[in-house]
Amino acid sequence: MDRRRFIGGLGAAFSVGLAGCGDRADPTTTHTTRPAKTPTHTVDEWTYDPVTGTPPDPGTVADDHDFSTVVDVTDLGADPSGDRPLGDAFDAHDGDDTLFVLPEGRYRVDRSIVPELESVGIVGEGATIVPTEGFSDTLFGLGYPDPARKIVVDGLTFDYRAPATGGRPVLAMGDHITARDLTVLGEEDVNQDLFRFDVTSADGQGTVERIRLPDGAPANTKVTGIEVGDDNRGDIDFVDCYVDGFPDNGLYADAPAGRVRVEGGFYRNNGIAGVRVESDGGIVRNVHVRCDADVGGDNMRGIRLRAGANVLVENCLVELVDVTTSDGAIALSSELASATVRNCELRVDADDVNALRVKSSNSPTAREGPFVFENITVSGTAAGGAGVNVADRRNCTFRDVCIRGAGASRNGISADNVHGVVENAHISVTGRALAFENSTIQRRNVTVGRSNDGGTETC
Repeated sequence: MDRRRFIGGLGAAFSVGLAGCGDRADPTTTHTTRPAKTPTHTVDEWTYDPVTGTPPDPGTVADDHDFSTVVDVTDLGADPSGDRPLGDAFDAHDGDDTLFVLPEGRYRVDRSIVPELESVGIVGEGATIVPTEGFSDTLFGLGYPDPARKIVVDGLTFDYRAPATGGRPVLAMGDHITARDLTVLGEEDVNQDLFRFDVTSADGQGTVERIRLPDGAPANTKVTGIEVGDDNRGDIDFVDCYVDGFPDNGLYADAPAGRVRVEGGFYRNNGIAGVRVESDGGIVRNVHVRCDADVGGDNMRGIRLRAGANVLVENCLVELVDVTTSDGAIALSSELASATVRNCELRVDADDVNALRVKSSNSPTAREGPFVFENITVSGTAAGGAGVNVADRRNCTFRDVCIRGAGASRNGISADNVHGVVENAHISVTGRALAFENSTIQRRNVTVGRSNDGGTETC
């Protein structure tokens, strides 16, 4: 796939009984109790400073990761003023299990740096990596061509502000990966995805923390901010990352094996999906996704669960204010076998866009679920579409749900060929509150607002 390629010198990476239930609650089963409101998240934009911060301490990093050798690259001839390229300094070192330390400065890179070590670390003390103008390849290839045992990258800033300059800052492929406090300044205006991480052993672990990508990529490219590659086999965590303005996914975490967990972070104005996960037992928690500008990416979904089973989305805020097109704030793809979405707030102001979309599945296994949605609040001014849209699924539970829609012809829950239950729900919309077709859905403690109230009731 294009998004997982290398370009230039590094080449390819490794084998790199359904009765129609009508459209509104049965008056005999409609009560006045309303669900508890979802815990409130802030809707203000999160603020990140991509430059400032405390540089990591090399001694602490060496101790934490048990490196036997620590080398200052300036002792190997590296030039922090950028007059001489950095690659020769790495070539000058002979020895494994090494942590390379880059003191404060600006280091010029004119070719891919590929230290073929089983255990390698790179830590920056306020160091900035500056590719030469027009550079478009991988800067640091770690665990290539053979996967490493241990990889650590910490405290580097990459300056991509020169025109037509960029490339992949870090490729990391190994049993154990730690990547922290990595920043890219400037638009990625070459057609190359940015960070790629593959945990290559089934018992391996990766931690990717505080990646900052504030400047995105041009709309006419197919660039992804962060990705998990085809050779991933172990577990990998993404923690408190900031990814803004990428046309082809902010975080693309379709792991062929291993579990993906996304904890915290802000994903803004990314096409295809802000966060895309394919992982058995995957988790997306405490994440804020916001789309408020058309960046040229098709289908600007907030969180997309591509496939897998027993996936959890929890305590997330997704806002679709302005998009090109979108399947939904949270979209469950047809291949997804089972999932739980709980304690989430979904705000949709973009017309004809569903807040929660569960796509039809032709797979008997995936169709059976279960799919559980609890303590969900849906709001916004969108016209058309529905707060919830689900098709051809079984064992669907909607519990403690509040749906408010002020836009014209906005439905509450639209279901076609669905089996399940709606309980402890309040729906106040301008269209059909319960638009059920060919479905068997039990209703318990469901209240429906007046169709002419503009969806203004609160939960």
